[in-house]
Order: sequence, then C-alpha cells, then structure tokens
Amino acid sequence: MDLLTLTDDEITAELCRKSFFEFVKEFWDVIIPETPVYNWHIPFLCDQLQETVFRVKQRLPKLYDEIINIPPGTTKSTIVTVMLPAWAWAVDPTLRIVTGSYSASLATDHAIKSRDIIKSEKYRRLFPEVEIKRDQDNKTHYKNTSNGERYATSVGGTITGIHAHIILIDDPLNPKQAASEAERLTANEWMDVTLSSRKVNKEMTPTILVMQRLHEEDCTGNWLSKQGKALRHFKLPGKISSGVEPIPAELAKHYVDGNLDPVRLSDKALNDARIDLGSYGYAGQYDQNPAPADGGIWKRWFIPIPDKELDELIPKLKQYGTDWDLAYTDKDTNSASAYVTSGEYEKNMYITDIGFDWLEFPQLIDYMKKRKAPHHIEAKASGKSAKQTLVNQGISAKEVNPLGGDKEAKANMATPYVERGSVYVRASLLEFLYTCDKQGILKFPNNNNDDLQDALCQAIQRVLGKKKMFVI
Repeated sequence: MDLLTLTDDEITAELCRKSFFEFVKEFWDVIIPETPVYNWHIPFLCDQLQETVFRVKQRLPKLYDEIINIPPGTTKSTIVTVMLPAWAWAVDPTLRIVTGSYSASLATDHAIKSRDIIKSEKYRRLFPEVEIKRDQDNKTHYKNTSNGERYATSVGGTITGIHAHIILIDDPLNPKQAASEAERLTANEWMDVTLSSRKVNKEMTPTILVMQRLHEEDCTGNWLSKQGKALRHFKLPGKISSGVEPIPAELAKHYVDGNLDPVRLSDKALNDARIDLGSYGYAGQYDQNPAPADGGIWKRWFIPIPDKELDELIPKLKQYGTDWDLAYTDKDTNSASAYVTSGEYEKNMYITDIGFDWLEFPQLIDYMKKRKAPHHIEAKASGKSAKQTLVNQGISAKEVNPLGGDKEAKANMATPYVERGSVYVRASLLEFLYTCDKQGILKFPNNNNDDLQDALCQAIQRVLGKKKMFVI
C-alpha cells in the first residue's frame, strides 16, 4: 500500500485496523467526554485482545480462553465490551459476537455504546464498508450488511439464533450475587453450558472473561479449577503487596511504586476503597483475591510449635481428643469429613493433627478409628450414626452441641482465643491449615469448603471455651 496516495482518513483507518490501541485512542471521545489516562495496562490489554481477534479473523483454532482480573475504574468495560466489538468489525465485518454481563441493563448499555461508535460520523467515514442493517438495528441485537452480528445478553438469559466467533463476558457476577451459592452456580452453569453451545466452532471461538475476583468459586475460580482447560490468565491487582502479585509475574515491572495505575488508583484512592468496601470487598475487587491475603475472619494468629516439642508434650495434654465435622460422601464437590485433634496444657490449646477426606460411611468409620479418641461429633443427623457405630465397637465417642449460630458466628466466637495467643499448631501443619486449596481457613467465608474450619471452631470451643458444650 502506497501511503503517499492515501488520504488522511484512509491512513487513519489503516492504522486503526492494525492496532486496537490506536482505535481506542481515535474513538475515545466519541463515547467518553473525560480526558483519557492511558496507563500502561490499556495498551497491554489491547495488544492481547488484538492478537485473539486477528487469530479469529484467520479462522484459526483458538490457543486458549482468556481471563482478565482487574479492578473497577480501569477502563476494562470500555476496552473489552464497548470498543473491541466495534474494532473487530473494522477488522472483519463478518464477525458474530456475543457479549454478556450480570444484568440485562448493563449488557444493553455496553451494546448501545458500541453501536454509537459504529454509527458515529468518524467511524462511517473511516470504515464505510461497515453498515448496520436498518431492519436489524435493536439495542441488544444488531447486524451489519456483511452478516456480522452483535448479540448482548445477561447471565441466565437464553441465546437464540446466533453462533458466535467471539464471546465476551464482562462481570458475570456482582458482589451481592457472588455471596450466593445459587447465583454462583447459575453463572457458572451459564458460562459452561449455555455459552459453549453458542459457538461457531468450539475449537475456534474464544471466550474472554473480564471480572473482579469475588469468591473462590466465582466464574474465574470455576475456570481455573478445570484441569486441562487451556487458559491465558491476566491478574492485575490494584497494588502489589505480600501475597498479592500480578499474573504473569513479569507484569510487576510496569507497576509504579507497587501501584497498577498511580493516577486513578493512587494510594489514597485505594485506601478510600478499602474503607468503603471492607477487607473482603477490597480483596476481591482490588487485590483480585477471593479473600484478604492475610485472612479475614481468620488471620495468621496461630503459634507454630516444632513437631518434636509437640510430640513430647502430648502425654501431658488434658481433654485430648478429636473433633469432627462429618459428611457421608466420596464426591469432592460436596462437603468433606474434617477433623482437628487437640488438647489443653496450662490454659493453652495444642493442635496435634488436622485433616479431611471425602468418604462413604464404612470407609469414614475406619478413617475415624485411626484418630485419637474420644471423638467429639456434632449432634446432627450425620453424626448420630457415626457416634453409635464407634461406641458399639468399644471406641469412645460423644455428641456435642457447638455454641453459636451460623458458621461465621461460630468463627467469631473462636477467633479471640487464637488472637490472644492461646492456640499452638504443629509447625508442619500450619501452612496447610491456612492455605490448602480445598479447606484453607484464611479464605473463609469466601469459600465453599469450610468443613475444616467448622471442626476447628468446635475444637477451640471444647478445649478453651468458658461455656462448656453440652455433651450427650
């Protein structure tokens, strides 16, 4: 192409087709009146998305689906859900694109802004080949004269009559929805089942998910848990700190004094967000962690005791036994059976063993018999038969009624004993207690696997509680 023979508009159009970031800069003021702040992450994300679209244009098999975890106020929706579909049509007007969000109104707003760009005088001048059909021009579903298509929907909604070349999902859950197991399951099933059936070609169509982390089992967590799923994951926390790092790690070199965006996400802005959102809300939306790195309800208060020293102390322990939270299943998608073995010495509690597993009843009884008796089992339906079976075999087992209400209430009753320095844990088990993938207590309550946490609360109450649990 001879640039000397091209008009200014033709040169601009060609630059925009070759660079998504150039397109973003060119069309920013069409929909956003504020002066742009092009922090480093904006051209970086534009380049990654451009790579994906160019691959789709060639109808090549996708290399991966993509996750972008990034704080609010970083232009994520403008880039991914508003600008990208409009630019993709400039590159290839035949592309069919599905976009979605947690609410129909938000998905509609994004689609309208994209359409505003496409209908703008500048876009029509630079890309005259892209023209929206007059009889297919709705707010949430519009087509162009090259058979390209944009369909906007929301989580749980049906998608009919379109198979997409690209799927873009922007915030499939809001913070309130993420706290509901039912809402999380709905969003994950919609992502896994509904969207997967709306692809031109499962091997070609990429899905791009952009969101903040709100729960261990939100849509990001659901994808990351799928073994063998090809993913490209970008995690961009608002600020780097202990336990809070970007993914990939080399992105840290772009941060300024640890900040992702020192202008829009300054230390003051981040501190204000922490105050407004609280530790859990801030961790999810700004750290991109389902729970605070240093814990929320539970923190790193437990005191490690060397294994050898603890083993020498065991004969002196009083109230020495094992507390259980039971579930009769061998499916690791359900609750586990978890235990904490502990005792008291000189008004301090010493935890000698912890663990959990997914076992049917006969295997569970064998598992329990290998742990220290007496066994203290919560007085509920799943505990009665286990207690009776152990007693019939001559093994000491008791039913107990833990104090407190729901799980968080029980945790809040137990944590003061730990915070004051009265609970010691076998050193080799402490990090497992804190951070193991399935049951780590630092993630509580933003995790679904809280069985070990429940057994721990019961053990602390039993050993150190001023009000003794009623023992049957």
